[in-house]
Order: sequence, then C-alpha cells, then structure tokens
Amino acid sequence: MSVSDVTTNYGIATKKQQSKPIDYKSIDDRKFIPKQYQDVAESMESQFAETMVKQMNQTIDENAGDDSGMDYYKSLQTSERAKMMAKQNNLGLQNVILDQIYPKRMRNEMALKQYEAQANLIHHNLPSYKIAQKNDKIEIGQNDSTPQSGNKVITGQNSEGGLP
Repeated sequence: MSVSDVTTNYGIATKKQQSKPIDYKSIDDRKFIPKQYQDVAESMESQFAETMVKQMNQTIDENAGDDSGMDYYKSLQTSERAKMMAKQNNLGLQNVILDQIYPKRMRNEMALKQYEAQANLIHHNLPSYKIAQKNDKIEIGQNDSTPQSGNKVITGQNSEGGLP
C-alpha cells in the first residue's frame, strides 16, 4: 500500500456530491418601468448612436460633392440606423440609463401602481385641465393669459385667430 492510496478522514464527510448548476432565470423587470422612462432611455441611446455613426461616417474617404440631396439622404439614413440600434438595445445603454433614472428597487408592481396613481393625481390637478363633475370628462381649459372672445375677432388678430 502506497501513501497516495491512504486517505485520512478527520471527521469530515469525504463524499463529493456533484453540485447542481444554478439556473438563473432572466427576470424581466422592464415591465414594471413606466413607459415614459423607457422612452427617455431609448431616446438617449438613439442620440448617442447617431453621434457615434456620424463620427464613423466622417472617417470614410469619399469624393466631396456639393450634392445637398445626397447629404440629406445620408443624414436620414444615419438617424434611422441609430433609431433601429436603440430599438434593439444593441449598445446596452438603455439598461445603464434606466438603472440611474429608475433604480431596480423601484421595479415592482406596487411601485408602478403608486407611480401611476401619483401621475394621474398630478395630471388631474393641473390648472390647464378641468374635470366636469357630472361625467368625469376632461376638457382642455383656457390659459388665463389668452383673451377669450367667443366668435368675435379680437383687434390685432385675423379671422382665424392668428396675428395678421
């Protein structure tokens, strides 16, 4: 018997159990983020992607032409390319932005409902909206600084209500 064949047990279980792999389920917490925040993050990523694509296009040597139509087409193409990159979240900036403006601790159903209730309360208390008591219909109110005249033409305005 050699030394390597002898195993000494000091009261510790030596049976090795094969550990189960941890099954990380991807939790989609984006469904608990208000749409306005997601739109802001997507817009910011789109702006960044557009700036990046413009800089990349400037590194390409092209024949300099004075064709404004082609320049306009290229700018449209660049902005659409950036929008598509942002829609697909290719750069991953949306996640970083959302972590900053809407933290993960706020991403649950209760917090979303509280946010929506507070947003509705603020929306209904704005002075530019008036709630009719009878049918809960929201009507756009008039700003106090705008003259109200019914169908009359106010001096200094044309018949459509705009300035002459």
